[in-house]
Amino acid sequence: MWYFWPSKVIYGENALDFLENIAGKKCFIVTDDVMKDLGYVDILTKKLKSLGREYEIYTGVHPDPHEEDVLEAREQCLSYQPDLIIALGGGSVMDVAKAVLALYDYPEYTLDDLYPMNSELYNLGKKTQLISIPTTSGTGADNTFAIIISKKEEGIWKKLIHAHKGLVSSYTILDPIFPAGMPPRLTLNTAFDALAHSFENFANTWRNEFSNALGLKAIELIFEYLPKVYNKNDNMEARDMLHQAATIAGIAMGNSSVHIGHSLAHSWGSIFKCAHGEAVGILTSYIVQYLLNNPESDEVKNIYAKMARQLGWSEWADSIDDAAYSVVRKIKELQDKVDFPKNFAETGVSKEDMETNLDMMVELSFQDPTITMAPRSINAEQIKKIYRYAFEGKDIDF
Repeated sequence: MWYFWPSKVIYGENALDFLENIAGKKCFIVTDDVMKDLGYVDILTKKLKSLGREYEIYTGVHPDPHEEDVLEAREQCLSYQPDLIIALGGGSVMDVAKAVLALYDYPEYTLDDLYPMNSELYNLGKKTQLISIPTTSGTGADNTFAIIISKKEEGIWKKLIHAHKGLVSSYTILDPIFPAGMPPRLTLNTAFDALAHSFENFANTWRNEFSNALGLKAIELIFEYLPKVYNKNDNMEARDMLHQAATIAGIAMGNSSVHIGHSLAHSWGSIFKCAHGEAVGILTSYIVQYLLNNPESDEVKNIYAKMARQLGWSEWADSIDDAAYSVVRKIKELQDKVDFPKNFAETGVSKEDMETNLDMMVELSFQDPTITMAPRSINAEQIKKIYRYAFEGKDIDF
């Protein structure tokens, strides 16, 4: 048995108007100071006021949110007793809001209670519904069942994953008025995160026909509309389509899985504090190559060959190898087209620092459960080689 679990999605210009159709008088807004400074909170609260809604705001979410963020927001939410929780922001904000949803419905819970086999979490929403309003186009957190919360252990902020299908938002509102204000670098990083979701979704042990169909569309849209946004930051049609693509990729990935690329990117980000989308975007072509080079199976080669043909990147008459490896070429072409880094050396991290931290990054990678979802197993030495190849910009040959 398998099941497909997306939120209700409202998209397009003026999508925020749909709030009038969602019942609830008191709204608890989870966001951060950046959203407040950009005026996005004002856009939301103005709409809520026009609908006669009451609200209270929590703005304490950090990038790569800390456990303390969740607990602080939970206490404020319990005190306010809202009818609706609204997440306004990027992936960090939505992760905190999803955790708050569960800890509000079940005040006796801790974060450790948010795990896939907890059957009580299927009944979330007794007190409130969660509305996610993403302001970036990439994380897909509005439609994923995992939340990533950082906890300091042994002097390192480790990214810990909590997950359950019940944590998926009740509603996702995709209004391009919010991502329209994203600066170019944030646009690129989040788009490459969505792209990584789609490529890893296609080749993992939980892949399914629903997720594959959506992943294919997400890749098509990102390749078409990211360059248009890059060339004209205020292209609203392209912004709208890229915003939809991110959620489409999130639904696909949220109903299958990611794997090695995300595990290694989470570990790199924990050590070097770079944007997740930058790390996973750099790693994507190397991870695809690693999967294609599997000496024990041609399964991934067949998967990516078919995908390349469907997207028009390869002719149907081309060999399996030529079609499959065209995926790597297309990823690199897109990186060149939008000036996205193709190796870690371009990010300012020194080779010496990387080598010093390799053992810790390997340890952190194996602590990330998504690494087990890959269709090709990996060991510690192979992880080190992928990091080294990705630092130098060298094609994976193992």
